[in-house]
Amino acid sequence: SSGINAEWPLRPGGMFAPKGRSIPCVGVSIGIERIFAIMEKRMKDCRTSSVHVLVASGQKGLLRERMKVLNLLWESDVNAEMLYKANPKLLTQFQQAENQGIPVLAIIGESELAEGKVKLRTTKTKEEQLVNREELVQKVWEMVLADQTQTQPES
Repeated sequence: SSGINAEWPLRPGGMFAPKGRSIPCVGVSIGIERIFAIMEKRMKDCRTSSVHVLVASGQKGLLRERMKVLNLLWESDVNAEMLYKANPKLLTQFQQAENQGIPVLAIIGESELAEGKVKLRTTKTKEEQLVNREELVQKVWEMVLADQTQTQPES
């Protein structure tokens, strides 16, 4: 024997009912996986951080310089951060910005320091521009506002 009592056969919908008895029922089915797939697609471009700028460097020994740029941004009310390792790899910093949805990277190196400039990179498009430190805050705000208008949800 199959282990199922013949008095209680399996009916459509997985319901058990006694033989000869009709039990009315109503069923609803929702494609939960489909709903999650749609939500996941919509959430893909959402930012997971309120940080606007990640201050980065690709060379060793620039921790103090990164902190100076970070402080300059903070004094101008720009939400900024950096990786708090002494010498993080540049690729790690790029990945951090992408993973957290940080729209702008402020990159400094020996050549930028010598010229008094900072390289700004848009995380999405990877476009870069070299700006004077005096223009840094203004250019950062322009890039952040441009990013916000591009990622506004359609209504």
